[in-house]
Amino acid sequence: MRPALRKALVCVVVAASVLASGCGTTAGESTPQAGTKLHGPKAQLKIYRTQEFITSGVAADIRVDGRKIASLGIGGSILLDVPAGSRKIVVDGWGHPNSYSMTLHAKAGMSYVLEVSPRSEPVAAGILFGLVGAVVEAVVNENGGPFQIRVAETKPLRR
Repeated sequence: MRPALRKALVCVVVAASVLASGCGTTAGESTPQAGTKLHGPKAQLKIYRTQEFITSGVAADIRVDGRKIASLGIGGSILLDVPAGSRKIVVDGWGHPNSYSMTLHAKAGMSYVLEVSPRSEPVAAGILFGLVGAVVEAVVNENGGPFQIRVAETKPLRR
């Protein structure tokens, strides 16, 4: 690739990133349950999104057991109580056909901190190979989308 073309491509990517960076929601922690006791056999989830710039223009939509609970921008978080048992947690973002999911086996009286962070694979595929690369990346990855989610911390709740 010629240096002038490479510079132009970098400028286009940076400009698009800067323009799109205002699109994601930014919200502080939603803490209506903070400091309250759990009633019944429940667990507490804190789901937060990292501060990384990649995918900053896309909100991370979070679903727990099929119900949308949050749309997190960079640094956003939410705190919620869930019934103990298996919980399916899905994160996805606008413009990508896949989503990333995990099953959390929540135990009563436990607190789980879940971290949502960008996946570099779809971004790299889109930049290097355009729309075709993004589509191929979406097809070959069952757990795809612009974000991933993981359990960052598990601890018993203080009663």
